[in-house]
Amino acid sequence: MNEQLRRADAVVTGGGLAGLAAATYLARAGKSVIVLEKSEDTGGRAATETRRGFHFNLGPHALYCRGRGAEVLGELGVTFSGGRPAPSGAYALSGGAAHTLPSGFMSLLSTGLLGVQSKLELARWLGGLSRLDTSELRHLTVSEWLAREFRQSESRLLIEALFRVSTYTNAPNLQSAGAAVDQFRMGLTGGVWYLDGGWATLVEGLRKSALEAGAHIITGSRAMSVIRETNHGGVSGVRLGDGSRIHSSAVVVAAGGPRDVRDLLEGAGGSLDLWAAGSVPVQAACLDLGLGALPRPHALFALGIDRPLYFSVHSASARLGPQGSALIHAAKYLAPGEEHDPQSARLELETALDTVQPGWRREVIVERFLPKMTVAHAVAAAPRGLAGRPGPAVPHIPGLFVAGDWVGDDGMLADAALWSARAAAQCVMGNTKRAAAA
Repeated sequence: MNEQLRRADAVVTGGGLAGLAAATYLARAGKSVIVLEKSEDTGGRAATETRRGFHFNLGPHALYCRGRGAEVLGELGVTFSGGRPAPSGAYALSGGAAHTLPSGFMSLLSTGLLGVQSKLELARWLGGLSRLDTSELRHLTVSEWLAREFRQSESRLLIEALFRVSTYTNAPNLQSAGAAVDQFRMGLTGGVWYLDGGWATLVEGLRKSALEAGAHIITGSRAMSVIRETNHGGVSGVRLGDGSRIHSSAVVVAAGGPRDVRDLLEGAGGSLDLWAAGSVPVQAACLDLGLGALPRPHALFALGIDRPLYFSVHSASARLGPQGSALIHAAKYLAPGEEHDPQSARLELETALDTVQPGWRREVIVERFLPKMTVAHAVAAAPRGLAGRPGPAVPHIPGLFVAGDWVGDDGMLADAALWSARAAAQCVMGNTKRAAAA
């Protein structure tokens, strides 16, 4: 490493969405910034793999149109294109059969999925959703709230399924109802984008923004530990895998989850141990398919009601494969602590595909199975929901900040990652101003 890169105002570990966004904000504020990415390419879990002309994200990805992530991307000038999935062609899978998935009041009234009492109950709840004060719900788990709110089991099953697809989380006995309702309401009112070319377009836009602002990005370089001053316990830099050091009074850890932060500061204890012990990761088994053609062109989405399953033809809304082809993401949302057999999960996904797209096997050009992918590093759990998440400043360790999908009191998934990156950068800038004035 040359002498210029042995010291920086801030070091960011992780070259995913959060790390690149934090680096851009800092560099634009005039700070010298070094980003360390252990892989040979940036992107992290937002990377896109291209196989035979199909652009596979790491499982199903959607960008919330009204989410904090889109706000940050707009601030940083990162552009993208894509489309919003249409409400038509959506099915609910229950009892091995496909029913119309309610996407509005008319489809709610006409679907064969629900009885009359459930339809009336859900219609009343949806009618008052915009006025619902979710701060009063965050102390309840999703299961507790569903039992209190809905008398009909059909209603509870449908809302639980809609919360799963909105939050990617299958933890009703743990997840905060307030956080789940907020996320569902945002998706219902604003929708999501599927992105042309996959999420690599966001990664490339953020990488370009960071470089243009003056940040240095070093790939293939793993941060092994965060170095602390012996006199006051604040950070003084990062030690790399080759034994070299980068000196800095500010470090933003934007890779991995609470356990990864703890491991970078072995023996630090305190809040880092509490964060690591209290976090429950969100995981899913994902089957990604590139088909030559779609056997049933109008069946574009399906949601498991009695099983935690998901199916969506992302190429119906975004350019993700060759002309006339279809790219499908299917997933099983895994419960915390679930005894997980990868082959059983794959068979379950394939069986669901047989219901929605019979004959799909004849059209397969390329496929990929991810048996246990980390979707997010921590469930937004009751009793505090998003307000209970840590960061971005790490208590009792001056100069240490975190960013990621488990950080901050606003947003989930990519929204949380990008918004916490913005907040972490602001904390760093405030920290360096105080240090300069001292």
